[in-house]
Amino acid sequence: MATTQQAIGVSSPWESKTFGTSLSLHLERPVGAMTISPSGRDIVLASRSGLYVVDLDDPYCPPRFLRHTTLWEVADVQWSPHAAKYTWVISTSNQKAMVWNMALPSRNAIEHVLHAHTRAITDINFHAHDPERLATCAVDAFVHCWDMRTPGKPVQSFCDWRASATQVKWNRQNPHVLASSHDRYVRIWDDRMGAQPLRSINAHSTKIYGVDFDRVAETSLITCSLDKTIKYWDYSNEKDEPVRVIMTDFPVWKARHTPFGDGCCIMPQRGGKNGLYIVYNKSEQVTEPMKPVAEFVGHTEPVKEFLWRTRGGDQGIDNREFQLVTWSKDHDLRLWSIDDSTLVGVHHVKNKPLKYRLTRRGTPYVSFIEESEAESDSASLFSLGIHQPISRSATTSTRDSQFPARKPQRYMTRGGIHDKISHLNWLSGVRIGRSAFAKPDYTAAFTEREVPENLGEEVSIVGNKFPKITFEKINVSNGEIVVCLNGPWGTDNSLTFIRVEARFPPDYPRRSAPKITIEQSKDLSPQEIGKIETQVQTIATEFTNRRKYCLESCLRYLMGEKVVLDDLDEEGNLPVTGEVDLPVLEVDEGDSSSDDEIIMSPPKST
Repeated sequence: MATTQQAIGVSSPWESKTFGTSLSLHLERPVGAMTISPSGRDIVLASRSGLYVVDLDDPYCPPRFLRHTTLWEVADVQWSPHAAKYTWVISTSNQKAMVWNMALPSRNAIEHVLHAHTRAITDINFHAHDPERLATCAVDAFVHCWDMRTPGKPVQSFCDWRASATQVKWNRQNPHVLASSHDRYVRIWDDRMGAQPLRSINAHSTKIYGVDFDRVAETSLITCSLDKTIKYWDYSNEKDEPVRVIMTDFPVWKARHTPFGDGCCIMPQRGGKNGLYIVYNKSEQVTEPMKPVAEFVGHTEPVKEFLWRTRGGDQGIDNREFQLVTWSKDHDLRLWSIDDSTLVGVHHVKNKPLKYRLTRRGTPYVSFIEESEAESDSASLFSLGIHQPISRSATTSTRDSQFPARKPQRYMTRGGIHDKISHLNWLSGVRIGRSAFAKPDYTAAFTEREVPENLGEEVSIVGNKFPKITFEKINVSNGEIVVCLNGPWGTDNSLTFIRVEARFPPDYPRRSAPKITIEQSKDLSPQEIGKIETQVQTIATEFTNRRKYCLESCLRYLMGEKVVLDDLDEEGNLPVTGEVDLPVLEVDEGDSSSDDEIIMSPPKST
């Protein structure tokens, strides 16, 4: 399997450059669900057309696409949280659950198809202790428990018989207990007690859309509903009386325990300023209004999913750091930093022994954004703990006819979505640092955007400003750019095709200039090419000496335009005259008293 670990030099989450940084990625696709890898490096966004794999450590690289066209919205997608099965991703497709193996080629990545429900699946949840087990629930009111060693049919099933199931969750402390929500009720099941619920709780006045077990207390769980409440329960109590009730002014779509301290993260269905809220779980009052210790507001549309990115804790000591990941209806994926005040607000204490087992411990820190090079690369798969041949589900004997191998070429689905995302379009949606949470305006012209803050933004702006320039290669993480253009470098200023390679150092533009190289051409002599390279390198050096971005001005000169270096404004903008004569650069210091006055212009024709 090919990964980007070596490509960008990141082998550990502690080396990640995006973990403590605000980040926003825009993907104009109808994504229905999101999940994160156990290492915290990759994100999967699931849509009707397939899965998009995003490498959070290389946000400038367009996502990998695994096509699976379906007419139904993806209700849920879950990446296995276990290090033993860190290549598995499960997504819904109506009444089926598709088990993807990220280590396989995209055209043949579906390893199993779980099919036992008769209505649409609404939720998926991996077992908290056994990496081979998981549970699904559906509109048919059933909860099916699966063992992936025998994926042909469920190993156990539970049913409410009266109302469809919306959520299913395994108990984090007791491996035999799981909970499911059906309309206003929560059913607690025990796989040792047959089809009879261990406990039934009449929890809310409207349909329940969120259930989550406590990470430490075995019998504690929380529920949320469209009745604008979050309720805490102890299912060992025979009465349907909540331990605590939090009142909100919006219908609640999801409420889950935070992976740190004693907190709960609340996601509105609508309203709530399109944000997320973290509250402290403990209170002296049974019923009280929501008092958030942290708010994450910035999306322009309601948030559809949130996840936690974590690093640390591998030695059993809680030195973990956290990052919140959100996906919204505004098609933005955002990374939010968690500051110390939030941790203190939920009574999280660092550097104490961990209170529970981390299933992700031991997961290799690799990305699956790169396509697997060979379908039968046994050595690569064996290194990942995947042994050939890979088994197929008994219920999917007709898989080859249902899901034939597809060529990884550009393809348009019913919705008009391409699996090939333009690199420049992708870069235009990447915002890092101070601009990450600025109000986006994707309809504005790129010439109206602010000065770039990084190489990715610079390439995006330049690429959209000059549509006739072809970007053959864009690797922002490694600082490699290859462009093709036509400039007046031939005889009598005739247009000549040139290919330019630029290598940008990590400290560009603050300290170092890029290395500009022009490919040898039959239309230009080596002496002419060397002269052009020297002149373009002079422009790049002059800009970076002033800590300014230089790509646009270098390309403008190569297209035959005049560049005046002494007129740099505070933002690093240059006036461009558009004068084109002979493509020979002159350095004219003139009578100016400023040592910085340099005019890069072609001389008059003779």
